[in-house]
Amino acid sequence: MTAALPWLTLVVCVALTAVRVPSAIRGQNRTMFFLFALLSVDILLSIREPYLALDAVLGGFNLANLLLRFLLYGSFLLLGVRTAAAFGSSAGMRAIRGPVGMAVLALVAVLTAWIFFSMDTRGSTAGLSGLPQTASLESYAALGRLYPGYVAACLLPGIWQAVRGSGPALLRLASGTLFLGFCLLLLSQGFPLVPESASWLRPAINYSAALASALGLGGIWLSKSLARRRARG
Repeated sequence: MTAALPWLTLVVCVALTAVRVPSAIRGQNRTMFFLFALLSVDILLSIREPYLALDAVLGGFNLANLLLRFLLYGSFLLLGVRTAAAFGSSAGMRAIRGPVGMAVLALVAVLTAWIFFSMDTRGSTAGLSGLPQTASLESYAALGRLYPGYVAACLLPGIWQAVRGSGPALLRLASGTLFLGFCLLLLSQGFPLVPESASWLRPAINYSAALASALGLGGIWLSKSLARRRARG
């Protein structure tokens, strides 16, 4: 099941991207199309075979992993802004797009690049799992989890209000699914505490968080689309 989870998540993200193509062509809410497309690329590059193929082109020293980190940071910035807007969370929007949020993003990005180029990363290995487990590598991995976790923490209060609210059942269900995905992102901050005997939990949590977040976003978009159609009808 763990081996199939990345591919299932990729299929869901690509399907959600494809569904948004007609609207994007018409110029409607292109941000959601780009968000799902970015998430699709993130998942694709986290899978071993596509990762190794790209990294070979980039020189074989895991530059693809650094590219993936920056794509993830961009994805979560976009996801955070769109989600805060969808739930009317002004506090979440300020925390992500305001001075503090942008400072967190800039600091994480700079430290990520600095640590990466200070390490010996020769030899392509997906997830850097084949590299020696040093303090630098652990710090690099922690930074990769930090910004998504920060965005999730900023958005959870606003999403929870929607889960507990009196909106349509589909909206509340989708909000709950997104809430679960963001809770899993926060849970991933504790990965250093996971023993090696249970190392399978790390990818399971990561991909489950991505899958729940994508399904939640898709459900929210569908719920709002149905509401607009009923209003027009």
